[in-house]
Order: sequence, then structure tokens, then C-alpha cells
Amino acid sequence: MEENENNNEKVEEVKETVSEEETTTTSENSGFAGKLKDKKGLIVAIVVAFIVICVIFNVFFNTKGKAKNTVKNYVKALNKSNAKKMVKSIDVYGAYVFSKLSKDEYEDFWEEYKDFLKSDDYEDYKEDWEDGKEDSIENLQDMIDSIMDDETSVKVKKFKSIKKVGKNLYKVKVQIETKDDDKKKTNTATMYVMKKGLNCYLVGGSGVYNPANY
Repeated sequence: MEENENNNEKVEEVKETVSEEETTTTSENSGFAGKLKDKKGLIVAIVVAFIVICVIFNVFFNTKGKAKNTVKNYVKALNKSNAKKMVKSIDVYGAYVFSKLSKDEYEDFWEEYKDFLKSDDYEDYKEDWEDGKEDSIENLQDMIDSIMDDETSVKVKKFKSIKKVGKNLYKVKVQIETKDDDKKKTNTATMYVMKKGLNCYLVGGSGVYNPANY
């Protein structure tokens, strides 16, 4: 009788020990899962924060990248003989102001541009541009059509440098590759790009059609 009681006590002790081990293991696993979950949340938060930083950088600060895209879009439109798209890459009022400045005055471009927008000259120029816009685009289209054909192409080969030369004004040196009758030629074009708001626009240059002439 006593032997049976001793055996029962041992069985109960074993059960209690197993139960304690299971509880400890479950608690430890739960803690590990919680830590892992927290780490995953932290990783996701870091990734999201990085993406947000990249977006903010591209929207507000990546002016040089936008300047490149403006030049690329301009040259692509030229390659496709699309005068309307070429003009979309240009700020005609900025081009007008830029054409009046010498190289020594480029650093004053933005102030001159703002002053121009407040002047009576701006209202007159705006009216003239709106009245003659379609004719100017047609003339540009005719000019492009006279030199561009199925055998002729033009593209940006490489950007050589982008330099800030004044507030919101950038000088872009770019290699332009032209192909005509299987003959390739590379020229260096100098383009001037204005930053206005969150966008960039061409205002002048040499080596490719000068926006100031439109």
C-alpha cells in the first residue's frame, strides 16, 4: 500500500516537472516571437522611412537629375521631330530674360526673372507670345522637318558636367550624338536650365537649337 502511494507521488512529481518545462518553453518561445515581430516592424519602419527620404530628395532637392531629364526630353522631342514637345521643355519667359544677359550677369538671372514677371514688359511679351505661339511652333516644326528624316537621329550620349551658375540656373554640358546616313558625329552642347518650383526648364544654349530663338 505504501509502495503504491510512493509511486503515485513520483508520477505527480514527474507531471509537475513536465508541466513546468512546457510553461517555461512556451514563455521563452513567446518572448522570442515578440522580439522577432518587433524587429520586423523596425525593419519595415526603416525601409519606409528611407523610401520617404528618397521621394522628398527627388521632389525637392534633386535639381541636377531634373535638369538632366529636361535636356533628355528636349533632345528626344527633337529626334522625334515633335516641335510641341520641344517647346514644353522651355520656359519662354525665362529664355527671354536669359537672352538679355551676358555671362557675367548669369548670377543675377533669378532676380532679373522675378523683376520681369512683375513688369509691364512681361504683360506685353506674354500677349505677343500667346498670339504668335502657334506660328512659332509651326516655324520650328518646318525647320526640324527640313533637316530630320528617317536616316537622321539625335540622342544624348553623355552628360559631361552640371554646374550651378546662379540662383536656380544651371549650366549643363552634354554630348549629343547625331547620325545621318550611317555616319555618326558627336558634338558638345551647352544648355542652360532654370529651376522653377519643382520643375526645370530650358532657357538657353548652344550646340542644339537655342530656346531663346523661339
